[in-house]
Amino acid sequence: MSTVPAPPSILEAPLPAQRPELVILDLDGTVLDAHDQALHPRTRDAVRATVRGGTRVIIASGRMYRSALPHARELQVVEPLVCYQGALVRALPEEGDPIVDGLPLGRLLFEDPLGADVALRCLSVAREGGWHRQAYQDEQLLCEEDRREAHLYAEIADVPITLVEDLAPLLRRGTTKFACVVEDLAETQRCEDAMREALGSAARVTRSLPPFVEVTNPVASKGKALQRLCASLGVRLDRAVAVGDAPNDADMLAAAGYAVAVAGAPESLLREADAICAPPGEAGVADVLERLGLV
Repeated sequence: MSTVPAPPSILEAPLPAQRPELVILDLDGTVLDAHDQALHPRTRDAVRATVRGGTRVIIASGRMYRSALPHARELQVVEPLVCYQGALVRALPEEGDPIVDGLPLGRLLFEDPLGADVALRCLSVAREGGWHRQAYQDEQLLCEEDRREAHLYAEIADVPITLVEDLAPLLRRGTTKFACVVEDLAETQRCEDAMREALGSAARVTRSLPPFVEVTNPVASKGKALQRLCASLGVRLDRAVAVGDAPNDADMLAAAGYAVAVAGAPESLLREADAICAPPGEAGVADVLERLGLV
């Protein structure tokens, strides 16, 4: 049972004193349904209208750039993409940008990858626990075993799997992010605890969706990315609105001037939230944008 009082609904909550200039949105579980990645038409239309109205909209996700990009295009978002839990921020592609593995890569703005030593420790912990493990380099999803969990992740992210014999040699280059996918949620918690114990302050361990234990550079987070982008765009943090649903969104909500958690969010989000909104299947993000007068 939650010990943190739920904030009021966005339909009734007090609103920011000033009109927001920027909205940062998590994808899975916030904009997209966490189970089937469906985008509610009202949410699509509200985000597009917000962009047309001149408010900056940023997508912030644990996803790879190649996985977040199609959704940004569907929403007609034009601002940089915050990916890999904030470990990488890239502009949207423009004509003349390089093509890597068939993917146009927009200009790199920020990157805080995991170093080799920490990445190799992640691999050792995951192997010892028997958990599925994967790494990310050059927008490739790298796995050393063809397991069901890899396909679960790849299906949600809509990205191809690149199988390698051994992740260790590749991890000597570091990795944008390291992840374990563990379907049994009790075992997922054991994986998360083991990573935290082994890595300590050398890494940030969090979850985006319940089966995904994700490890990043400790300075990388959605909140840090929001601060950097606000500084580069000339937007004050108190004029930013953040909407999220999962533990990896907590620091993003804390950094924003106005914070909205999706109904059912964990206590770590409720502590930071000024309001709650309905889940993606009920177009909660559309309610937020409409209530804030951005549509």
